[in-house]
Amino acid sequence: MPTIIQAENISYQWLSRHLPRITERYNIESLRDKRKQLLQREPSLIHDLSAARRAHFRELADELDYDYDWIDEGFKVFHDARQRVTLYDDVLPVLEQLKRRFHLVALTNGNADIQKTGLGRVFNIQISAADVMAAKPAPAMFEKAMQHYALTPEQTLHVGDHAIHDIYGAHRVGISSVWVNRHADSWKETDFSADYEISDLTGLLDLLL
Repeated sequence: MPTIIQAENISYQWLSRHLPRITERYNIESLRDKRKQLLQREPSLIHDLSAARRAHFRELADELDYDYDWIDEGFKVFHDARQRVTLYDDVLPVLEQLKRRFHLVALTNGNADIQKTGLGRVFNIQISAADVMAAKPAPAMFEKAMQHYALTPEQTLHVGDHAIHDIYGAHRVGISSVWVNRHADSWKETDFSADYEISDLTGLLDLLL
């Protein structure tokens, strides 16, 4: 969320400079609410957040009598800022070790780009919700990852920090899961649970190596 909030702040500042009628009418919170309303009206956009943001910009242009000629640049401003991720200290050292022995696949419901976030060298491939038109916990991304390497659920392990998107998603397709619980949260779900729990990625080294 800190990355998304920062990207939205940068985007809002750009809109304020180049399309002031938008920011005169809406603050960041009301723009976010307006985008959520769009997703409620057009639920298919939930699976492609880049398309959703562009549609949101088109809606604002129509409402405030702007042309569409700014939308590509406006989206790029947000998207570039969204890739400015600060990695936890354990991420690269652990993934670099794991890549020597495993196929590493990045699954994302959003529009993060591993090549731009500094993770391209440690993941073999990336699969997004837009690629399969279904967001986690739907099975599609998990299944596509397994199909890519011709692996079974028994040969696959999913690692994530979100109880529903990651742990339940893996549970639905019979994949073992690891819950990354960096903040010592309590597990609240009663119908399913992670197979393993770690406080940071170094725990994966104990599990897998």
